[in-house]
Amino acid sequence: MNLSLIIPDLLLPQAPNALPGRYQDLRLPALERLFARGTLQQSPGCTLEHFLLEQFNVKDKQSVAPYTWRADGGSTDTSYWLRADPVYLQAQRGQLVLVDGAMLDITEAEADALCTTLNQHFVSDNLRFFPAHPTRWYLALDQSPELITEPLARVAGQAVNDCLPRGATGQRWNQILNEAQMLLHAHPINEAREQRGQTAINSLWLWGGGIAQKLSPCSLHRLWADDALARGLTLTAQVAWHALPPDARACLAGAAPHSQHWVVLDGLRHAAWYGDDAAWRAGLAQLESNWFAPLEQALHAGRIRSLTLYAMNAQSLLILHSKRAQRWYFWRRTKTLNNYLPPH
Repeated sequence: MNLSLIIPDLLLPQAPNALPGRYQDLRLPALERLFARGTLQQSPGCTLEHFLLEQFNVKDKQSVAPYTWRADGGSTDTSYWLRADPVYLQAQRGQLVLVDGAMLDITEAEADALCTTLNQHFVSDNLRFFPAHPTRWYLALDQSPELITEPLARVAGQAVNDCLPRGATGQRWNQILNEAQMLLHAHPINEAREQRGQTAINSLWLWGGGIAQKLSPCSLHRLWADDALARGLTLTAQVAWHALPPDARACLAGAAPHSQHWVVLDGLRHAAWYGDDAAWRAGLAQLESNWFAPLEQALHAGRIRSLTLYAMNAQSLLILHSKRAQRWYFWRRTKTLNNYLPPH
């Protein structure tokens, strides 16, 4: 089989204030050998979402919403879908820092109740919110709003003052967001959350708008992922999808010799977004034991014909190609992970 690993935030940009603690004594022997003996190439940085849309030949690299809508049980249609995700905006030193919905422990009942209130308020604007998933809410529009938005992956854990919607209708949509914030602030759901010591759901993040494109079946045989966009793209392109297993064994079992498999390992994203170096290091250690080490062994044993690793972040996309014959490249000395870091 030919296997590709897609791993956002495997390598984090060099930041002088975080570098010593983040990489000190961090050793990943299997990954280090793969890097040392494989072939490396570097491309401009991108988000996981942009990368996946590129791989499935989606023309509009912003159009995440119509495919995640499909993954969340929505039907295929020609509507313009826009993500309107629940978030918490925290005031810090004159800036608003975004905390995404995955960090807020939102229940389905809370999502339904909040969207009911939003729908009642915005009925005259012909807006209807769909809480298809507790952390993924949607708006269906008759046409493109000509809106420029920033993907959630670029703003989570960051100040968003300069990242608000803009474009031809930006002023109108920011007014809608202001009204939504007032509704959410006064909602009994948030009052109850604050009484329980939970973070409020005090805003929405608009992003990922687009219309679903018809996708032709590609050479990919199977994609393993928990990511909603990956799931939606496979449904649209009629590619086999499986939930991400805990380790590499399930991917290796029974795979045809010439089949092409992709695995999306996105477990490092939240730790990277919020600067949690301890969680990021722990996640890397788990990837080493559950994925890198067994896949290196499978490559050496000939169970994998080729192994490709895509490590992306906002600054760079590092692509590693490994083949069985390269296991004999002993003269290539291993280096620690910080030797492959993109510039800050």
